[in-house]
Amino acid sequence: MEKEKRHITKLQNAASGALAGVISRLVIAPLDVVKIRFQLQTTSPSVKPKYRGITQSLILIAREEGLRALWKGNWPAEYLYLTYGALQFLVYHETMPLLASSTSSFLNPTAQSVVAGAFAGSIATLGTYPLDLLRTRFAMQGTTKVYQSLIGACGEIGRTEGIRGFYRGVWPSILQIAPYMGIMFGTQGAVEKWFESIQSPYWVHAWDHFLSGGVAGIVSKTAVMPFDVVRKRLQVQGPSRTLYVLSDIPHYANSGFLACARQIIAQEGVHALYKGLWVGLIKTAPSSAITFWVVAESRKAFETYNLSRK
Repeated sequence: MEKEKRHITKLQNAASGALAGVISRLVIAPLDVVKIRFQLQTTSPSVKPKYRGITQSLILIAREEGLRALWKGNWPAEYLYLTYGALQFLVYHETMPLLASSTSSFLNPTAQSVVAGAFAGSIATLGTYPLDLLRTRFAMQGTTKVYQSLIGACGEIGRTEGIRGFYRGVWPSILQIAPYMGIMFGTQGAVEKWFESIQSPYWVHAWDHFLSGGVAGIVSKTAVMPFDVVRKRLQVQGPSRTLYVLSDIPHYANSGFLACARQIIAQEGVHALYKGLWVGLIKTAPSSAITFWVVAESRKAFETYNLSRK
């Protein structure tokens, strides 16, 4: 019976993360498209960038490619966020009790949350990376389609690039996601505790999860932005590199993170590693806020349901 209860809890943690992922993705999809295009857009003093600001980019994409273009890559992204959220929160909530029981003597609760978040993020990234790559490539398509459908894209990548093609940029992703999720979960937990300690009739504690998630998203995104830029540049390498809406994406002969980062700095400057930061923050803050709020509310609903069955 105890094993059955534990199994139900695992499924409920996964369901909470999956629901949070789907809802947050639907809300922030247009900003994600703009962020990706900022990150893949090269710059030089003699060439005026096509995408220059969030509002200008949203209007330009909608005018040139139609309003639906703001949700390009949304299906692979929805699958990504659903499976990523499920894996992430499943692994996180399974790891935390293990850390609490085995490392309580030298890791405080915040440090335990950082370690569990980093581990959960790494596992979820490895499990869902091909969907992340597909999301990026669909978001970079213009009016001329490189891939006509999700199944067609999988077939084309597998045929022309092999299995390795689905994992272009995976190591920068792991290097990014481990500290990213570690910082996010650690920050969210610490900020949430601080919010919970506020004793004021003007403070609405129902929003503690939402606000702490937003703060955590801003802090963690700023910390790992260079990894995200390199990851996106590597994801669109391959035989279709010049067919995207931004056709001047450089070729990176070495697929390693440091080699790619050095080439970006040499050609575009250090600031290029932070391309898309503002739109990334505007996207990440509500996404993280929604994610942690939905997970918290879902877990509360499941706890109520479990108690009602006793």
